Amino acid sequence: MDATHSVGFTRLTFEDPARQRTLKTVLWYPSAQGTPMVEHVASPIFVPFHAAKDAPAASTQARWPLVVLSHGNGGEAINMSWFGAHLAAHGFMVVSVNHPGNSYGDTSPEGYVRGWERPRDFTALLDGLLAHPSWGPRVDVERIGSAGHSMGGYTALALVGARLNLKFLADVCTSPATRAHLGCEELRDVDYSRIDFAEARASYQDSRVRAAFAMAPGMAGTYEARDVADITAPVALVLAKGDELMPHEENGVHLAKLLPAAKTVVLEDAAHFTFLPQCAELGFKVAPMLCRDAKPGTRADSQTRTNAEAVAFFRRALDVQAR
Repeated sequence: MDATHSVGFTRLTFEDPARQRTLKTVLWYPSAQGTPMVEHVASPIFVPFHAAKDAPAASTQARWPLVVLSHGNGGEAINMSWFGAHLAAHGFMVVSVNHPGNSYGDTSPEGYVRGWERPRDFTALLDGLLAHPSWGPRVDVERIGSAGHSMGGYTALALVGARLNLKFLADVCTSPATRAHLGCEELRDVDYSRIDFAEARASYQDSRVRAAFAMAPGMAGTYEARDVADITAPVALVLAKGDELMPHEENGVHLAKLLPAAKTVVLEDAAHFTFLPQCAELGFKVAPMLCRDAKPGTRADSQTRTNAEAVAFFRRALDVQAR
């Protein structure tokens, strides 16, 4: 699937005064074919991505479909460039945000637990982006989708109607019998008396979001049928068969059964962090967990498959013509 555009990217900041949250974003977008792109190092542990910083947007059409893109627990927006830049090269605007309280350099166990704030970040972000004098007029408001990895996968699904069953996690991670459960490391010492479980399990659906693409979605094993009953939009699930944080059968397969209409893709060689950028040599030395794939050396192939699935899914689900 050949790219149709060069990729531009820029950074924007929006404020959500109601929740006192500053939303720092990265926006990837189609730039004119042939615009010079250079390497940008998002993190020394990952390989660079290629884009043209602050380049003019392509003028081949007035408005572009938009995908809001959510990083995983403790991640950051810029490290989703492998995915966002690819979509931009194929005719989409893509915007990601550093989720306050749960992004690199600004995270805590309680920030992680308060996952329902994540879809609210995108609702506020959409309000700000659509009102932006330069970028708002470029968004096709009838063609907005969501995507994300891990907790970002939960976020993408929440925007189309999924609900967060946090009580399940609280019970598992605080019970003496199960507190050693895989995935409880950051969750067992949270003061859950400060959490409103009804607020956590409320709907944070945003009617402007018309489709969701979730990669190794977080909290997948906690869903009950009622937590996904409101989802009517098209959904794609990309699951890692070798997921070491959320074992495949109990999590991804469980969620796929609750969403039988979803397009489900299983990557045989992928692990949970396959959906982070490819690792530089330093990454393998200092952050081996983030560089692990179920079959070593397959991250590039898994990401190529994921990117192709995403372009095809969003073109179909948002009724976007290839240009």
